[in-house]
Amino acid sequence: MLTKEDFKKVKRQAKLEIALLEQEYQEILQNVDSTLYEKYGIWDKEETCELTRKRKNRRYASLVIELCAIIEQMLHQLYRDVYQKKFNSTQLMKTPAYRARSNMEIIQAELSKEFIALESEKEHFAEALSLVFQTRNKLVHEHFSFVTIVKDGSNEEETFEALLHTVKKYRKHLKYNRPE
Repeated sequence: MLTKEDFKKVKRQAKLEIALLEQEYQEILQNVDSTLYEKYGIWDKEETCELTRKRKNRRYASLVIELCAIIEQMLHQLYRDVYQKKFNSTQLMKTPAYRARSNMEIIQAELSKEFIALESEKEHFAEALSLVFQTRNKLVHEHFSFVTIVKDGSNEEETFEALLHTVKKYRKHLKYNRPE
């Protein structure tokens, strides 16, 4: 059985992992590998800019995928602690109410049965999290290209920061409300 302390521990671990990921993001913003390009004989400024842009694009994509993995692992750990078994979406999809749902929606619904859910006024973060996971899926299916998910009028940094903000808020507002 999951205790309130166990719940807090799982959430704290996810918070730490998100903070480490955020630190990596800051390093991406501050780091330019221009000396490395010189080492390999790439002097042309246009080539350097293109290589830097492509690499940054892949790094943002990998951060989004890791961000989703952190939340997914947090929810799976909570599920294991609550139900004392591994999450099996194939088995749960046999339930008519779950047939058209994603794994994230199923695990959230299962956890909410055990009083683990978003604060009532913050439920919109469940939909926002679903969009983050759809974004991750698009990254994977679009050959790991972050450019494919950047909205018009936005840039890579704004897009990543919006995804990061959503995940941080989801984690923060997830509560364990088991009646005593």
